[in-house]
Amino acid sequence: MDAFYFLKSRTQFIRFFYAEGAKGFADVKHRIENELPPFDDRPYSEDSDPPYLSEWMDAETAREVLGIACISMLSDSLKLYFRMLEERVIRFSFENRKAAFRDGFVPAYFAALGEILDTDWSDCPVDRNLIEQVVLARNRGQHGEDITSFDVRYDKAMLEKHPRPFFIGDDEMSVLTSEEGSLASLLMPTLKVSADRLAKALDEVDVLAEWIEARIERARDWHLSRRPAQAAASRAE
Repeated sequence: MDAFYFLKSRTQFIRFFYAEGAKGFADVKHRIENELPPFDDRPYSEDSDPPYLSEWMDAETAREVLGIACISMLSDSLKLYFRMLEERVIRFSFENRKAAFRDGFVPAYFAALGEILDTDWSDCPVDRNLIEQVVLARNRGQHGEDITSFDVRYDKAMLEKHPRPFFIGDDEMSVLTSEEGSLASLLMPTLKVSADRLAKALDEVDVLAEWIEARIERARDWHLSRRPAQAAASRAE
Protein backbone atom coordinates (compact mmCIF):
# COMPACT_ATOMS: atom_id res chain seq x y z
CA MET A 1 0.00 0.00 0.00
CA ASP A 2 1.51 3.32 -1.11
CA ALA A 3 0.77 5.58 1.85
CA PHE A 4 2.83 8.41 0.36
CA TYR A 5 0.82 8.42 -2.87
CA PHE A 6 -2.52 8.53 -1.13
CA LEU A 7 -1.46 11.30 1.26
CA LYS A 8 -0.20 13.40 -1.66
CA SER A 9 -3.50 12.79 -3.46
CA ARG A 10 -5.35 14.14 -0.43
CA THR A 11 -3.19 17.24 -0.03
CA GLN A 12 -3.59 18.01 -3.74
CA PHE A 13 -7.35 17.68 -3.40
CA ILE A 14 -7.41 20.00 -0.37
CA ARG A 15 -5.52 22.63 -2.38
CA PHE A 16 -8.05 22.29 -5.20
CA PHE A 17 -11.03 22.31 -2.82
CA TYR A 18 -9.91 25.51 -1.10
CA ALA A 19 -8.95 27.35 -4.28
CA GLU A 20 -12.20 26.58 -6.08
CA GLY A 21 -14.36 27.22 -3.02
CA ALA A 22 -12.68 30.52 -2.19
CA LYS A 23 -13.21 31.82 -5.75
CA GLY A 24 -16.95 32.10 -5.29
CA PHE A 25 -16.70 33.97 -1.99
CA ALA A 26 -14.05 36.33 -3.37
CA ASP A 27 -16.27 37.00 -6.38
CA VAL A 28 -19.21 37.98 -4.16
CA LYS A 29 -17.02 40.45 -2.26
CA HIS A 30 -15.60 41.83 -5.51
CA ARG A 31 -19.06 42.38 -6.98
CA ILE A 32 -20.30 44.14 -3.85
CA GLU A 33 -17.24 46.39 -3.57
CA ASN A 34 -17.48 47.36 -7.26
CA GLU A 35 -21.29 47.56 -7.45
CA LEU A 36 -21.53 44.85 -10.09
CA PRO A 37 -24.67 42.73 -10.74
CA PRO A 38 -26.53 41.57 -8.80
CA PHE A 39 -25.27 44.17 -6.32
CA ASP A 40 -25.53 47.21 -8.61
CA ASP A 41 -28.94 48.35 -7.39
CA ARG A 42 -28.43 49.97 -4.00
CA PRO A 43 -31.37 49.26 -1.69
CA TYR A 44 -32.89 52.21 0.14
CA SER A 45 -31.57 52.52 3.69
CA GLU A 46 -31.39 55.27 6.28
CA ASP A 47 -28.52 53.74 8.28
CA SER A 48 -24.85 54.44 7.66
CA ASP A 49 -23.83 50.87 6.80
CA PRO A 50 -22.60 50.30 3.25
CA PRO A 51 -25.02 48.46 0.97
CA TYR A 52 -24.98 44.65 1.01
CA LEU A 53 -22.81 44.61 4.13
CA SER A 54 -24.52 41.45 5.36
CA GLU A 55 -23.79 39.62 2.09
CA TRP A 56 -20.16 40.80 2.16
CA MET A 57 -19.72 39.58 5.73
CA ASP A 58 -21.33 36.24 4.88
CA ALA A 59 -18.83 35.77 2.04
CA GLU A 60 -15.92 36.56 4.36
CA THR A 61 -17.22 34.21 7.05
CA ALA A 62 -17.72 31.47 4.46
CA ARG A 63 -14.09 31.77 3.39
CA GLU A 64 -12.95 31.43 7.00
CA VAL A 65 -15.19 28.39 7.54
CA LEU A 66 -13.73 26.89 4.36
CA GLY A 67 -10.24 27.29 5.81
CA ILE A 68 -11.24 25.51 9.02
CA ALA A 69 -12.79 22.69 6.98
CA CYS A 70 -9.59 22.30 4.96
CA ILE A 71 -7.33 22.21 8.01
CA SER A 72 -9.65 19.57 9.46
CA MET A 73 -9.26 17.47 6.30
CA LEU A 74 -5.50 17.91 6.47
CA SER A 75 -5.36 16.75 10.10
CA ASP A 76 -7.50 13.70 9.33
CA SER A 77 -5.35 12.91 6.26
CA LEU A 78 -2.20 13.03 8.37
CA LYS A 79 -3.74 10.73 10.95
CA LEU A 80 -4.81 8.24 8.27
CA TYR A 81 -1.34 8.36 6.76
CA PHE A 82 0.32 7.54 10.09
CA ARG A 83 -2.21 4.76 10.69
CA MET A 84 -1.49 3.24 7.28
CA LEU A 85 2.25 3.28 8.06
CA GLU A 86 1.49 1.54 11.36
CA GLU A 87 -0.92 -1.08 10.10
CA ARG A 88 -0.05 -1.78 6.46
CA VAL A 89 3.32 -0.37 5.43
CA ILE A 90 5.83 -0.65 8.27
CA ARG A 91 3.61 -2.79 10.51
CA PHE A 92 4.41 -1.79 14.05
CA SER A 93 2.44 -1.45 17.25
CA PHE A 94 2.49 0.52 20.49
CA GLU A 95 3.30 -1.36 23.65
CA ASN A 96 0.90 0.82 25.62
CA ARG A 97 -1.26 2.69 23.14
CA LYS A 98 -3.19 4.70 25.71
CA ALA A 99 -0.02 6.00 27.33
CA ALA A 100 1.64 6.68 23.97
CA PHE A 101 -1.29 8.76 22.73
CA ARG A 102 -1.76 10.70 25.97
CA ASP A 103 -0.43 13.91 24.38
CA GLY A 104 -2.00 13.31 20.98
CA PHE A 105 -1.31 11.22 17.90
CA VAL A 106 1.40 13.49 16.45
CA PRO A 107 3.88 13.09 19.35
CA ALA A 108 3.02 9.38 19.54
CA TYR A 109 3.80 8.66 15.90
CA PHE A 110 6.87 10.89 15.85
CA ALA A 111 8.27 8.96 18.82
CA ALA A 112 7.53 5.57 17.25
CA LEU A 113 8.81 6.50 13.80
CA GLY A 114 11.90 8.11 15.31
CA GLU A 115 12.90 4.73 16.72
CA ILE A 116 11.97 2.79 13.59
CA LEU A 117 13.71 5.17 11.16
CA ASP A 118 16.67 5.63 13.49
CA THR A 119 16.41 9.42 13.78
CA ASP A 120 16.04 12.07 16.45
CA TRP A 121 14.38 14.25 13.76
CA SER A 122 17.15 16.86 13.89
CA ASP A 123 17.88 16.12 10.24
CA CYS A 124 14.24 16.53 9.22
CA PRO A 125 13.41 19.96 7.71
CA VAL A 126 9.78 19.85 8.85
CA ASP A 127 8.44 22.22 11.52
CA ARG A 128 6.97 19.68 13.95
CA ASN A 129 5.47 22.53 15.96
CA LEU A 130 3.38 23.49 12.93
CA ILE A 131 2.35 19.87 12.33
CA GLU A 132 1.05 19.71 15.89
CA GLN A 133 -0.79 23.02 15.48
CA VAL A 134 -2.63 21.61 12.45
CA VAL A 135 -4.17 18.96 14.69
CA LEU A 136 -4.92 21.41 17.51
CA ALA A 137 -6.58 23.77 15.01
CA ARG A 138 -8.71 20.91 13.71
CA ASN A 139 -9.77 19.91 17.23
CA ARG A 140 -10.62 23.48 18.14
CA GLY A 141 -12.49 24.10 14.90
CA GLN A 142 -14.79 21.12 15.41
CA HIS A 143 -16.26 22.40 18.65
CA GLY A 144 -18.14 25.69 18.47
CA GLU A 145 -18.71 27.65 21.65
CA ASP A 146 -20.94 30.56 20.61
CA ILE A 147 -24.12 30.17 18.57
CA THR A 148 -23.99 33.87 17.63
CA SER A 149 -20.79 33.48 15.61
CA PHE A 150 -18.81 31.07 13.45
CA ASP A 151 -15.56 32.41 14.91
CA VAL A 152 -13.15 29.85 16.33
CA ARG A 153 -10.96 31.16 19.14
CA TYR A 154 -7.84 29.85 20.80
CA ASP A 155 -8.07 28.86 24.43
CA LYS A 156 -5.56 29.47 27.20
CA ALA A 157 -4.12 25.95 27.08
CA MET A 158 -3.33 26.24 23.36
CA LEU A 159 -1.64 29.62 23.80
CA GLU A 160 0.42 28.39 26.73
CA LYS A 161 1.68 25.52 24.58
CA HIS A 162 2.09 27.66 21.45
CA PRO A 163 2.61 31.31 22.47
CA ARG A 164 3.07 32.28 18.82
CA PRO A 165 0.18 30.48 17.15
CA PHE A 166 0.48 29.91 13.41
CA PHE A 167 -3.17 30.16 12.41
CA ILE A 168 -3.82 33.74 13.42
CA GLY A 169 -4.17 37.10 11.69
CA ASP A 170 -1.19 39.47 11.70
CA ASP A 171 -3.17 42.13 13.55
CA GLU A 172 -4.08 39.80 16.41
CA MET A 173 -0.53 38.43 16.55
CA SER A 174 0.77 41.97 17.04
CA VAL A 175 -1.58 42.48 19.98
CA LEU A 176 -0.83 39.06 21.42
CA THR A 177 2.93 39.63 21.40
CA SER A 178 2.89 43.26 22.53
CA GLU A 179 4.47 44.16 25.85
CA GLU A 180 1.08 45.04 27.29
CA GLY A 181 -0.52 41.82 26.09
CA SER A 182 -1.19 38.91 28.39
CA LEU A 183 -3.36 35.83 28.35
CA ALA A 184 -5.26 37.14 31.34
CA SER A 185 -6.13 40.50 29.84
CA LEU A 186 -6.74 39.73 26.19
CA LEU A 187 -9.78 38.41 24.42
CA MET A 188 -8.62 35.09 23.05
CA PRO A 189 -7.45 35.53 19.43
CA THR A 190 -9.37 34.13 16.51
CA LEU A 191 -8.12 31.00 14.80
CA LYS A 192 -7.92 31.91 11.12
CA VAL A 193 -6.77 29.63 8.32
CA SER A 194 -5.81 31.97 5.50
CA ALA A 195 -4.86 30.78 2.02
CA ASP A 196 -1.13 31.29 2.56
CA ARG A 197 -1.09 29.61 5.98
CA LEU A 198 -3.08 26.67 4.69
CA ALA A 199 -0.62 26.35 1.80
CA LYS A 200 2.31 26.38 4.24
CA ALA A 201 0.68 23.67 6.39
CA LEU A 202 0.02 21.52 3.31
CA ASP A 203 3.63 21.95 2.19
CA GLU A 204 4.92 20.88 5.61
CA VAL A 205 2.84 17.70 5.56
CA ASP A 206 4.02 16.90 2.03
CA VAL A 207 7.67 17.42 3.02
CA LEU A 208 7.22 15.21 6.08
CA ALA A 209 5.80 12.39 3.96
CA GLU A 210 8.58 12.80 1.38
CA TRP A 211 11.21 12.66 4.13
CA ILE A 212 9.70 9.50 5.65
CA GLU A 213 9.37 7.90 2.21
CA ALA A 214 13.06 8.48 1.51
CA ARG A 215 13.96 6.59 4.70
CA ILE A 216 11.32 3.89 4.69
CA GLU A 217 13.92 1.18 3.95
CA ARG A 218 15.27 1.71 7.45
CA ALA A 219 12.11 0.05 8.73
CA ARG A 220 13.39 -3.26 7.33
CA ASP A 221 16.57 -2.95 9.38
CA TRP A 222 14.46 -2.17 12.43
CA HIS A 223 12.40 -5.32 11.91
CA LEU A 224 15.56 -7.41 11.46
CA SER A 225 17.06 -6.02 14.66
CA ARG A 226 13.97 -7.06 16.60
CA ARG A 227 13.90 -10.69 15.42
CA PRO A 228 16.40 -12.07 17.96
CA ALA A 229 14.48 -10.52 20.85
CA GLN A 230 11.17 -11.78 19.48
CA ALA A 231 12.60 -15.28 19.04
CA ALA A 232 13.94 -15.28 22.60
CA ALA A 233 10.56 -14.17 23.91
CA SER A 234 8.84 -16.97 21.99
CA ARG A 235 11.20 -19.58 23.45
CA ALA A 236 10.61 -18.22 26.95
CA GLU A 237 6.88 -18.72 26.53
